[in-house]
Amino acid sequence: MAKSIEGKYLLALAANPKIGSQTLKKITAAFADPAEIWQISGGEIRSKLGEKIALNVVEARKKFNPDEEISKLSKLDVGYITMYDKEYPPLLREIPDYPVILFVRGDPKVLNMPSIAVVGSRKYSTYGAKVATTLTGGCTSNGLVIVSGLALGIDAIAHRSALDNWGITVGVVGCGLDRIYPVSNYQLGEEIISSGGTIISEFPLGVPPMKQNFPMRNRIIAGLALGTLVIEAAESSGSLITAGLALEYNREVFAVPGNIDSQTSAGTNKLIKDGAIPVTEAGDILKVLNIEEKTNQTKSREILPETDEEKKIAEALANGEKSGDELVHLTKLNVISLNMTLTTMEMKGMIENIGGGRYKLK
Repeated sequence: MAKSIEGKYLLALAANPKIGSQTLKKITAAFADPAEIWQISGGEIRSKLGEKIALNVVEARKKFNPDEEISKLSKLDVGYITMYDKEYPPLLREIPDYPVILFVRGDPKVLNMPSIAVVGSRKYSTYGAKVATTLTGGCTSNGLVIVSGLALGIDAIAHRSALDNWGITVGVVGCGLDRIYPVSNYQLGEEIISSGGTIISEFPLGVPPMKQNFPMRNRIIAGLALGTLVIEAAESSGSLITAGLALEYNREVFAVPGNIDSQTSAGTNKLIKDGAIPVTEAGDILKVLNIEEKTNQTKSREILPETDEEKKIAEALANGEKSGDELVHLTKLNVISLNMTLTTMEMKGMIENIGGGRYKLK
């Protein structure tokens, strides 16, 4: 991928933790070519950017070498796209607060493919997990890339469903690409990359997953996609921020209706009352986005047990549904290990919680 000369100078500026996304925007507005910053005096920088920003820019110029920053990224197999590159995602460029730099692991070409953002609560119900799996699978099978936040809950289920349906998915994270958060989704992230997808961030290497980073991440999720689908969300869920941003960016907002007594569906039900498009099948999304639905869907990949714990549970459920107590007895696993493995298998789509603490193979 051919890189713009200007881009590497943005990398050096971004390497200074005192220079964030908004400051980078101000710098690019003041200097059409960031390389100029390395050629002029501190006084000239100050005249265009003010005292505080100028001090941070001069500090970056002294401490960070553009070519060395590229080398650091290369050693970790991390690429980058800047606003100066033709590969920059066109839909993302349309939003008013687009990031100046995107750090990328995986294939950046997928960022230019038609996509749908799928978001929802970290604390999800069995209903939410099932709907997320079904709708994501339907969208993937019809050629849509799935964009989500690589978080626990609905995000992880959406990514997993895309992979299980031989699809492509993009994870947008709120930290540097040298540290996946949460750590429990590290392997999922590696699978996304090895399956032709990508993980992206606007945050340089070394930036931890701080609370204030996630609303910034949400705007990228909404900005990359043709629309945002909210699966399940309480009224205070951050997913509603993503939906609000999608509306602000003139993108479609879809929501899954839920039980009126369910707290985890209070946010999605309100979205529908406020005008979001209700979704009960993937075709609802495809129709609005003018994507022709395929009649012959690609078969989902077979999901096989990977760990000893998963194999024991799968064998125990081979003869029919079982309760948690029965599984403890049959597998000889302790309760904590059993529950963790059951949750993982449910997210992978290997088993189904049929209620009353009972499980069966899918």
